[in-house]
Amino acid sequence: MFNSQQPSENDLPTSSQLLKSTIIAFSVAIVLLVTVVMPAEYGVDPTGIGNVLGLKKMGEIKNSLKEEALAEPEIVIEQNSVKTEIQKESKIITEYQDVLAVVINPGEAIEIKIEMKKDAIARYSWTTEDGALNFNLHGDGYKGTHQSITYKKGRMISSDRGELIAEFDGYHGWFWRNRNNSPVSVTLEAVGDFIQMKRMK
Repeated sequence: MFNSQQPSENDLPTSSQLLKSTIIAFSVAIVLLVTVVMPAEYGVDPTGIGNVLGLKKMGEIKNSLKEEALAEPEIVIEQNSVKTEIQKESKIITEYQDVLAVVINPGEAIEIKIEMKKDAIARYSWTTEDGALNFNLHGDGYKGTHQSITYKKGRMISSDRGELIAEFDGYHGWFWRNRNNSPVSVTLEAVGDFIQMKRMK
């Protein structure tokens, strides 16, 4: 083994020298923080040195990018809001409206229906002239489904209005019969989510 020479006590730093070195290192760290780190990371330059070295500009760019990143969620919300408004407008545009007027002779009957999908909604209104009619508001599913329902019926009624919500896919509408001794005209108006208005018989 090699014999290593042990340092003498005079070669070791004294307590005052250690304290002095610590203070110098701390001072250097503070100077670097103020002149380099703060301008480069946060765009803050209390001494002006960061501006000379171009570090302040770097910090300002970083801050600008952070602000833009934080603002992005708000832009997405606005886009979603616009999309929702477009969807609402589209729904209104797809509403269908139809009016049909017919004359029912004494003892005869007619049936008018609108074709609808399940849960579709249509607003309706009908009125008669020269008399009242017996009616039945009902629905029938497409052929082979064996579905049927009665929504409302009445005797000797001259008008009715309301909202029809389809219980199933198929044809939903009105059956009128004239029990008077003279012809009676009826006018039906429907607005809403339906495919077509059709006279069944």
